[in-house]
Amino acid sequence: MKYFFLSILILLSISSCETDFDVNANWEDVTIVYGLIDPNEEIQLVKINKAYLGEGDAIEMASISDSTNYNPSDIRVTLYRIKEISFNQYDTLSSVILNDTILEKDDGLFSIDNNIIYTFSKPESFYNTNSIYSLEVINLSSGHMVTSKTEIINNFSFESLNSSFQWGLYNEELGDSLMFRTKTIEWTKSNNGEIYQLDVLINYIENNDTISLIWSQPLIEYSSGNMTTKIKGNLFFDFLSSNLSNNTTKQFLNLDLVMTVGTDDLKTYINVNKPFSGIVQERPAFSNIGNGIGLFSSRYTYDQINGIELNNSTLNYIIDELELGFE
Repeated sequence: MKYFFLSILILLSISSCETDFDVNANWEDVTIVYGLIDPNEEIQLVKINKAYLGEGDAIEMASISDSTNYNPSDIRVTLYRIKEISFNQYDTLSSVILNDTILEKDDGLFSIDNNIIYTFSKPESFYNTNSIYSLEVINLSSGHMVTSKTEIINNFSFESLNSSFQWGLYNEELGDSLMFRTKTIEWTKSNNGEIYQLDVLINYIENNDTISLIWSQPLIEYSSGNMTTKIKGNLFFDFLSSNLSNNTTKQFLNLDLVMTVGTDDLKTYINVNKPFSGIVQERPAFSNIGNGIGLFSSRYTYDQINGIELNNSTLNYIIDELELGFE
């Protein structure tokens, strides 16, 4: 199950060269929401936190779960499936209440002892690209309400791609400049899909364990017409050489393809949070959370192309030339 977790540390400071005063402004309830609805996942996850402010070290406060987590009994989280019947007038078709649960998380800056996630199981016939999905978070103690809405992506397919065909990424019978072959993968735009991330899973056996090495392809933004990406043989072999060693014996199995499709809001969020590359270091802000901060949108994970085999020439090159322990 893929899920999407992001956290924000908000530091508020005011300085003056002439007057000393308390740097902390009056506290207000600021809700932070991150969630991506994926119709291809059985369990949906939404991360809901609160911004915090207090005396002392902000980093130390981040390690205390009460600083960043609401008491689940104090908030109600609901997802509505709605349709617009007139301008800014909506009809509710169905709804689901999200439940709080505790998930383990890796060590880091923020508290790991009480990682609260809000979840729901996929209701039957809930997902429809003609509908709008509205998230509502209500603080039952203060009355503070946070909302957001998104359309969803619920379909994707590759054009004329069948996992029963072998891939040939190397052909020793061709000239030096042609030995490394390229596999072109083509697809059409999905409804509401604006960005596309293809992962190639390279499956092999090592020490009696089946391992999947993920080779992520460049993110592609939709512009017009059909979209393509090229799996280049030389880059495939370079990736294997850079990520595997010959310390153990391995057996190559096959390849799987996983395509993740994202919405326009997700594209915008990724673009504004790319690493800085110029002199100007001011980062633009993006949020689609009403009365709060964060991102609520949709993605679609397509993982139906499995077990792609490589032809003999390609396998022989991996075994004989790369010297990575494959037999």
